[in-house]
Amino acid sequence: MNYKISNIKIPIQEMTDDILQYVSNKLGLKRDNISNFKILSKSIDARKSRQGELSFIYTIELNYPKDLTKIKSKWQISKNDEKTIPPLIHKIDKNTFHKPPVIVGFGPAGIFAALKLAQLGANPIVLERGQDVTSRKEDIDSFWNNGHLQSNSNVQFGEGGAGSFSDGKLTTRVKDPLNREILQCFVNHGAPEEILYLHKPHVGTDILRNVIKNIRQEIISLGGQVLFNSCMTDIIVEGQRIVGVEVNNKDRYETEHLILAIGHSARDTYELIGKKKANLEAKGFAIGLRIEHPQSLINKAQYGEHWQSSYLKAADYQLTYRDEETGRGVYSFCMCPGGLVIASSSEDGGVVTNGMSYYSRGEENANSAIVVNISPADFHHDPIKGIEFQRKYERLAFELGGKNYNAPIQLVGDFLEDKESVAIGDVKPTYTPGITLSNVALALPHYVSSSIRHALPHFNQKLKGFSTYDAILTGVETRTSSPLRILRDKTTRESLNIKGLYPIGEGAGYAGGIMSAALDGLKCAYFLAES
Repeated sequence: MNYKISNIKIPIQEMTDDILQYVSNKLGLKRDNISNFKILSKSIDARKSRQGELSFIYTIELNYPKDLTKIKSKWQISKNDEKTIPPLIHKIDKNTFHKPPVIVGFGPAGIFAALKLAQLGANPIVLERGQDVTSRKEDIDSFWNNGHLQSNSNVQFGEGGAGSFSDGKLTTRVKDPLNREILQCFVNHGAPEEILYLHKPHVGTDILRNVIKNIRQEIISLGGQVLFNSCMTDIIVEGQRIVGVEVNNKDRYETEHLILAIGHSARDTYELIGKKKANLEAKGFAIGLRIEHPQSLINKAQYGEHWQSSYLKAADYQLTYRDEETGRGVYSFCMCPGGLVIASSSEDGGVVTNGMSYYSRGEENANSAIVVNISPADFHHDPIKGIEFQRKYERLAFELGGKNYNAPIQLVGDFLEDKESVAIGDVKPTYTPGITLSNVALALPHYVSSSIRHALPHFNQKLKGFSTYDAILTGVETRTSSPLRILRDKTTRESLNIKGLYPIGEGAGYAGGIMSAALDGLKCAYFLAES
């Protein structure tokens, strides 16, 4: 009989590499009689870490010949008759697509839409304006080392999208059975199996890049095409219906189904969509700064006296604050334990920052964005003006950094006192190609810098040492999400006024990370296959 055992709480003092033996000992089971052991979930309870209490919480599955539900235990033991959910469909009817579906963008939404359509026999064509991930990495390294920016091959554009050069978080607040399919796909293509059960799974930029290459190879092996250096320069619409796309101002691909899986930085594509009269609306986003601390400081604050335990990985955090003076929300975003602050520009003359971690999360510093909510009212509810709003502060940061893609930085203590920094303290900034000591508030709206100043002491109460004087602030973070939404039908995902256009993912305004974007792409593919 299969059993699920939940709420297995293991104090860190009792933690072991052999969870099965731990469970066997506690329940008095004969290990030789146990089969099909599997970890279903694992998380950390560090709520009382300051009092020295820290535990790991497991849910496991196993098969045992005797009735375990009769055992008295603090753990929850139940029979597990859950069955694997079968795929929604196995194959597309040959008449579904008279012409191959075209997918623009090969980030998470585009990748999973293309993979599912290829698996179902639709032979999709993917158009990606950037390079394959290997060539893209070379272009990004050149930018980070020498300041040579490639406008179509950078942290924002290229195979895998912006998520390829991030922490590779695979968490989502969207609860959907298809999330399991996505995670299993990552594992099948090279991600560690632990992402199936960890409470906060991540794969890191190094593993994620290899996973993406493996998925691309499967798409191609199934009859799909993935075309790099292929920028959509026009959308061909006849009678308010998609009939094709133009690529690189010369090539044309006919299609009746255009899946628009662009990222939040495809500003020229936004303008093109606006010219085609697709229904758009402005949406909120956030801007702010990257903050860096020693990872050891975060570990101590989160784990207390156990912070050096070999069973603990680099600690993360999530912080929120409501500024009564400005009425705006301030929060941490895209936290990267043991990571780097990276140059993420995609346009000449602008500085954009983001965070990135490798799977090991082994770098000296932790970083995250500290951002402030921006509402459509701040840019007159005009979707295109939202882009200009972001661009304005990216250019101010470029000027402040020295007009060479150096980023302006400032010590937290100096920022709180509103004075320019003149020297670096104990925390060494990780941003490349270079940094310029400055007053980063000059690259932000006053209400944003004011809100962050109010939030930092509050965050310090939540996380001891957070507003330490020598912590580093790097400007600016502007690409937290799309500044607009391409309106679509809630069920079909089809544009409200252009037939055959399917805007999906983060760039279309319907996702907020790798998992939610992948889910949107997967659901779009399933819907098209069934329609």
